[in-house]
Amino acid sequence: MSEPPAPVVLVHGAWSSARAWDALVPLLAAQGRVVRAVDLPGHGADPTPPGEVGLADYAARLAEALRDGPPALLVGHSMGGMAISAAAELVPEKVRKLVYVAAFLPRDGESLLDLIRRQDSPGIRDAVRPGPQPGTTVLRPDAALEVLCQDATPAQRKGVAAGLGPQPNRAQTDKVRLTPGRFGRIPRAYVFCTRDLVVTPELQQEMVAASPCAETFRIDSGHLPQITRPRELAGILNRL
Repeated sequence: MSEPPAPVVLVHGAWSSARAWDALVPLLAAQGRVVRAVDLPGHGADPTPPGEVGLADYAARLAEALRDGPPALLVGHSMGGMAISAAAELVPEKVRKLVYVAAFLPRDGESLLDLIRRQDSPGIRDAVRPGPQPGTTVLRPDAALEVLCQDATPAQRKGVAAGLGPQPNRAQTDKVRLTPGRFGRIPRAYVFCTRDLVVTPELQQEMVAASPCAETFRIDSGHLPQITRPRELAGILNRL
């Protein structure tokens, strides 16, 4: 009898929540995967005040979500790449594989801000505004949508705008701590998004060159393939 597929834990990006995966979850579940989309602390339905949240809080939440089950496919989108990397350092025995979807793939001692400063493109920067609480930011939807999802339908754009929320600053400036014997022992895969305006294809390639991944895939999409190309992304994840 063949081994059942690994469960899948989906981790959203900045200014987002578990709702970002709504189109993808049923596609994975239809193939027999046990799927969980997590709200990181300070996001979505989670009640933690976002101004108090740092990268260590993200990692602890994911470690908690992983501890009770078998080793999982841990999938991070965008900023979620920082969170899954930090979580893998805490509980490497609970991670079957790390999957980065247009995500930040750090090395030890790097922060999201360190990585995003390497690209020439402004990315989402011009849409960022101070948030409602000290230590947070929000996105101006009219400016953000053209960068986040230029390839989305009007209905998809409306859904993206409705899902935007405050983002903790510390989670983007905290430096991750990674070691070869824990994070470094876990297999990695990367899904490049070839029309991404937030994490540019050039930065994606640079990060993978610095931290090689055993498997790489490409989707001809902007920054949100889980919304604009969910079937294509599901097909990739169901092969892992």
